[in-house]
Amino acid sequence: MRWLTEMARAWGPEMNTADRARVLLGWGFVFGCVSHFGWLWANGSLFYHGPAPAWAVWFWFGICVVDLVVFWLMLAHPKAGIALGLATMATTLFINWTQFPTFEYTFNWVLLGLTLFGVIMFASAPWLWRKSRWRLSRPS
Repeated sequence: MRWLTEMARAWGPEMNTADRARVLLGWGFVFGCVSHFGWLWANGSLFYHGPAPAWAVWFWFGICVVDLVVFWLMLAHPKAGIALGLATMATTLFINWTQFPTFEYTFNWVLLGLTLFGVIMFASAPWLWRKSRWRLSRPS
């Protein structure tokens, strides 16, 4: 957990606004992963997919793993994290909008939140790419 301490210590003096925004967006990917598993738990099955095709479960599990990789890269290797974050959001939004836009409800609030996060990620990426400087230090 040294990385968490390092991130907290750097939040004020070492990070600029772009660094803090990048870290917060990174935590957004963690939120996506954790909330997915919370949704599965609330529905009573690790393999619950509602009206979506069975392959959706494996797609979502794969995205959860990638979300955690994006988070780590956003902290340790900012440009790689931003690039993978953009690719992840493009893929996730494309699949979710084309395969299950309403899912179990007339209006898919989860998809709305995912889309909003994607818009923020896409809109801020050029700024983050140019202005982010802070990164987790390499272990000694």
